[in-house]
Amino acid sequence: MKYLPLAAALALVLSACVEGTPARRPIPEPPDGTAEPSVQTSTAPIGTVAAMPRRWYLVPDGLDADDPVVVATFDRDPTPHRPRLRLRGDGRAVPMRPGAGSVWSAEIARGGLAPGEHVVELVVTLDGRDVVAAAIPFVLSAAEYVVWTVDFEGDAASDEQLAATAAVADRAKVPLTVMWNPRVWTTGAVPASRAGAMLEWTKDRGTKGDEIALHLHMWTDLVRSAGVSPRPEPSWAERGDGYDVPMYAYDEDETRRILDRSLALFADHGLPRPTSFRAASYMVRAHTLRAVAAAGFTADSSAAPAGSVGRLAYPWSLAPDAQPFRPSRDDHQRPGDLPLLEVPTNGGNTFEHSAASIQPVIRADLAMLAPPGTVATERRAVTFVSHPSTLTATERGAVEALVAAFEPLRYDRDSGPVRFVTLRELAQAYSR
Repeated sequence: MKYLPLAAALALVLSACVEGTPARRPIPEPPDGTAEPSVQTSTAPIGTVAAMPRRWYLVPDGLDADDPVVVATFDRDPTPHRPRLRLRGDGRAVPMRPGAGSVWSAEIARGGLAPGEHVVELVVTLDGRDVVAAAIPFVLSAAEYVVWTVDFEGDAASDEQLAATAAVADRAKVPLTVMWNPRVWTTGAVPASRAGAMLEWTKDRGTKGDEIALHLHMWTDLVRSAGVSPRPEPSWAERGDGYDVPMYAYDEDETRRILDRSLALFADHGLPRPTSFRAASYMVRAHTLRAVAAAGFTADSSAAPAGSVGRLAYPWSLAPDAQPFRPSRDDHQRPGDLPLLEVPTNGGNTFEHSAASIQPVIRADLAMLAPPGTVATERRAVTFVSHPSTLTATERGAVEALVAAFEPLRYDRDSGPVRFVTLRELAQAYSR
């Protein structure tokens, strides 16, 4: 009964068939550019029409249960012929199960298969011989991930800016990693009504499946509320309010106290305990990450390619296409055994961009992924950041252009291996 909706769709396909010609649904072409049907009509003595609901599948990563499925309609009861699926060149086989009427189905496990093109054969036994009644190709690819993070800075964002952020995400069906900043509750600079509206927006995003994570700037009022003495230096803009003081300026114990205070503020205001974190302007070092890991976080996105902000260089010398890794306890830039997935923000910052000016960023992001129509042989991740409090109409256009650029590669469109995920989901996938 699991595949009844697919069976109904298959019935429509059958009604559209011209004698001797299988119907086709719009699907991406295989990587070699040769068109392959997703529905096949058997030439065997037992009439069969078999279909697969999608063409693209991903190497298992724990985020989906999408094993290749074949649904077949027979012109008579196939029970005596033992219909089954067989993976060509692999040997694994599974029996098909009867459904409604003459519709049978089965799925075949992806586990252990190498990325590339594969073929599922529908096999029946006729007169003591195994006959291939249908052969349906599919593509197995390593997953490619895109993460859109939105950072709250600890200041105010308007209703219009919040609505614009949500509109882009909802229209494109893209999950957000909402990097919430609890500083709004330790300052008088953000009215309680505004902090309340931002909180309700964030909680609503959580009900839609978005992740609520933690983002911190070292605001003096937040630091002081944690029982830690604020430091004025170093700073990248000499503001004097702590916003521009690197998190690494605080030692491991101080960092842990600031994190604990932030987590307590989350709990006090009804937010779930976060598992993902980002420090302001990527300013962390090894002792910072040790404190983050000790606080129970499983993902950190404080890494970035080499660069600078204001008068301070980033504490990173990573390549522009740096990929997620688990850092060393003693060197935040080297792989190690810290129980924390470090996710570089390698996809850029949409701040002050327009649809036109973000085009070089788009080209760089796409260059990290397999081209359209080709199989990714290894997993990749692209992470970019926006800020609700700065999302003007112009910047919204930039975000929309960036998100749309991944459209020809999206797995949920059956067009390729790209899946939009949250940081929490990315950490789950990389834990395998």
